Amino acid sequence: MEPFSLICTVLGTVASVVAIVSFTNDHSKKPKEEREFLILHFNSTRSLSLSITEKLENYCKKYNAFNDPMFEGTTFKQYILLLKKSQETNLSKEILGNMLSISPTKPMIDSMVKSLDNQFNELLKIDTWLESKLIIEKYT
Repeated sequence: MEPFSLICTVLGTVASVVAIVSFTNDHSKKPKEEREFLILHFNSTRSLSLSITEKLENYCKKYNAFNDPMFEGTTFKQYILLLKKSQETNLSKEILGNMLSISPTKPMIDSMVKSLDNQFNELLKIDTWLESKLIIEKYT
C-alpha cells in the first residue's frame, strides 16, 4: 500500500470516529444541566400549586366560601378540586420520576420546561389574585 493511501485511510478513519462521537454527544447524550433545570422548574411549579391550594382552603375555611363563586361558573371548591387533580396527574413526584426515567432528550426537556413555564405563570396569576383578595378581606 502506498504511503499516501495509508495516510488517507488513517485520516478518513479518524475523521469518521470523530464524526460519530460528535453526533452521539449532540443527539444521544442526555443533557445534565437541562435535566436539572427541568427538575427545578417542576418542583417550583409543584410547590406553587400546593401553596395556592393551601391558601385557598384556608381562605374558604375562614370565610366559609367553598361554595362561593371564584370565577364565572367555578366555585372555590371546584377550583381547589381541579388544582388537586392537576397535582396528582401532572405535578406528582411519581410523574417527575417517570419523566426522568425515560431519559428525555434536549428537545423533550425544552418542551416540558415550556409547559411548566405556562403552568407556573397561570398559577402565579391566581396567587397574585388570591393575595390581593386576602389583603382586601383583611381591611374590610
